[in-house]
Amino acid sequence: MRSIQPIEMPEPPQGGGTVSAVQVQKKDQDRCSVFLNGKFAFGLHTNIVADKGLRKGLKLSEDDCRALIQEDVYYKAMKRCLDYLAYRPRTTQEIQQRLDALKITEAIATRVKERIDELGYVDDERFAMQWAASRQRSKGFGPRRLEMELIRKGIPSALARKAAQEACPDDEIASQLRDQVAKAQHKYRHEGNDHKRTQKMINFLARRGFDIGAIRDAIQQSNG
Repeated sequence: MRSIQPIEMPEPPQGGGTVSAVQVQKKDQDRCSVFLNGKFAFGLHTNIVADKGLRKGLKLSEDDCRALIQEDVYYKAMKRCLDYLAYRPRTTQEIQQRLDALKITEAIATRVKERIDELGYVDDERFAMQWAASRQRSKGFGPRRLEMELIRKGIPSALARKAAQEACPDDEIASQLRDQVAKAQHKYRHEGNDHKRTQKMINFLARRGFDIGAIRDAIQQSNG
């Protein structure tokens, strides 16, 4: 897994200062460089500049600067989490893990989570149902494998079990298992020893999340 770059919080200029310039950054039009007393002090999101009315001649105390920098960290953390969510849906635990990796304060992390919740971007039940259905459809995994994967992602066990059962309903699981038996037979078709081939198939299907007893019955039925 690629390491996550923490968000750095620069130290505010000692004693604060007077805003001498606010310039939109060339490399990122959503950010501005703030200069105090003729020197670069820190960067801010343009929304913060507008909301706080930053302008030339405005005097900022050291605490003012610290508050502005903290607000900018919130914007950065929100962007990082929204980018993370854009790739695929995430669980509450995954968002928390991403915030932990960003090394931001608990207060800012709480703000980010609350805002994401307000936007409706994280819904563990919706995630569980979609994940289980997608993994069953694309990989053919059985209920045990789906449940295990969801629990690892922070989904409560009862919800993980419910999602797995909906993806593998009783009236469809036999058909799903038959499809996987066919794949296992093809995968181990060159194994000359019948006993070894059967055992490899059982292990393969068990790893994919199916019950051992059901696997044996399905293999026996496939052998006619």
